[in-house]
Amino acid sequence: MHFNIMSFIIKPIPGILLMFAIAVFTMGGSDLGIPWPGLESIFVFNEYTKLFFIDYLRLNYILLSILIGMIIGNLFTIPNWLLPGVLTSRLFIKLGVILLGSLYSFVDLAQLGATAIILVLFFIIFTMIFTLWLGNRYGMDPASSAVLAAGTAVCGVSAVVATAPAVRARTTDVVYSIATILSFGVASLFIFPLVGAIIGLSPHQFGVWAGTGILSSGQVLAACLAFDPGTAEHASVSLKTGEIYNLTRVLFLPFVVLALAAVTSKSAQLPDEHINIHTGLWSKFPVFVLGFLVMVFLTSFGFLGHTSPPSPELITIRKLYNWFFAIGLTGLGMQISLKELRKAGGKPLAVGSAAALLKAVLALIVVLLFVSEGP
Repeated sequence: MHFNIMSFIIKPIPGILLMFAIAVFTMGGSDLGIPWPGLESIFVFNEYTKLFFIDYLRLNYILLSILIGMIIGNLFTIPNWLLPGVLTSRLFIKLGVILLGSLYSFVDLAQLGATAIILVLFFIIFTMIFTLWLGNRYGMDPASSAVLAAGTAVCGVSAVVATAPAVRARTTDVVYSIATILSFGVASLFIFPLVGAIIGLSPHQFGVWAGTGILSSGQVLAACLAFDPGTAEHASVSLKTGEIYNLTRVLFLPFVVLALAAVTSKSAQLPDEHINIHTGLWSKFPVFVLGFLVMVFLTSFGFLGHTSPPSPELITIRKLYNWFFAIGLTGLGMQISLKELRKAGGKPLAVGSAAALLKAVLALIVVLLFVSEGP
């Protein structure tokens, strides 16, 4: 037993060290006393390169970490002794989201939450209905349309995996849906910040757009940080806004799965009692949100010091979650396989891409028309 625990702790260390080294390479080592300014500094040696690479392409440490991770993951086979550490990337992202709660008070959540719930609920229902309708027009199997609808409407891959058992989707349905979601998501990482910069969205407006229009949680984080990286003293407004919209969307996952299970049961060959709602659903419920709310509680009641200007404790927490995101998104990049993305094809790709694109465009229009520049 002792050996198993030690093995569980030690095995991920090499992969985590690799992700950490890449994060230092892209982010810089000033927080650690390392005299390296970061890879981003290469692109700011004059005002023209800064304008193109940073101001428009938003090629900062977050996108660079993901790109380097993708290059490593696709050019080389990650050895087994590195793989356990690389697979902890989502854990780092979730730890970062928990610490992100230090940016908010309950007053902030109340102000952002009401608008977020209305906007997110509208786009969840609209995207779900549109995807199911378009899938039916294309002659897709109802279960296949359902998992694709969950992925485009709620939170990407997690929603696909959670919905599949409830609607009795085939393995091929899941694979095609995940590949479609990831393909659109990878494009979003680069297109959203570029479009946001070109049309002059404020950080708050971009956060609303990304939190509503981008499909997966990790991609929302990456795009918001790419557009508005922020600092320890001045936290990213895009990230603060986008994550509230994203978490609000994720919290609707159980209800979406139940709704899709009910819809697909009408066309299923098996009786209703064979629908296995709980399998893969509650295990995917975002328990880390509770940790996020604990951090909000601690911040709201002053346990972490004053918020304006931020206390030394809050500055340390903000630096820490930036590192967690850099490490986690590096590992996420390593797991984006271009070979797997090529599995997206045919009807799922056409339907999923159409639904995701329509959602992104409509969300942008709503932001431009109804969302102010500041929170």
